[in-house]
Amino acid sequence: MQLVCPAGNLPALRAAVDAGANAVYAGFRDQTNARAFPGLNFDEVELRAGIAYAHARGCQVYLALNTYPETAGLPVWRAAVDHAAELGCDAIIAAEMAVLEHAMRQHPTLARHLSVQGSATTAPALRYMHERFGISRAVLPRVLSLQQVERLCASSPVPLEVFAFGSLCIMVEGRCQLS
Repeated sequence: MQLVCPAGNLPALRAAVDAGANAVYAGFRDQTNARAFPGLNFDEVELRAGIAYAHARGCQVYLALNTYPETAGLPVWRAAVDHAAELGCDAIIAAEMAVLEHAMRQHPTLARHLSVQGSATTAPALRYMHERFGISRAVLPRVLSLQQVERLCASSPVPLEVFAFGSLCIMVEGRCQLS
């Protein structure tokens, strides 16, 4: 099991890393992520510093690109993927298939996680996203019951992540043993 924590800004990232998070997720200060609120998120300098801080302590950094662009806005999301790769993010978290495809084609070594906004609730959906876009993890929608999560854990082709207590994430590797 891994602890994946939100990092809305550099002090929050440092606090999560120092508290033992295995990974943190962050976003750029723009429309590419669902937590685009004043005072939250990162510019390039802050994210670069955060990645260096986390990596020096054995913690991974995932970049949330988990909103849906309109067709005309897609270049902004593609550029964000490119920027994540160039900054050294360990993974992107995305829901839009065009964003996942761009990451797969342009940055095949950058891990791709399916965002909760991707709403994969069945093993066939997870298998499709894994086979088509190479996702290596999926964040499950919060609407699933514990029994549904357990069934998905037994048949998922990728590790699953579930939210607990709102914004705290718990990584579930392999079979679930949730209580």
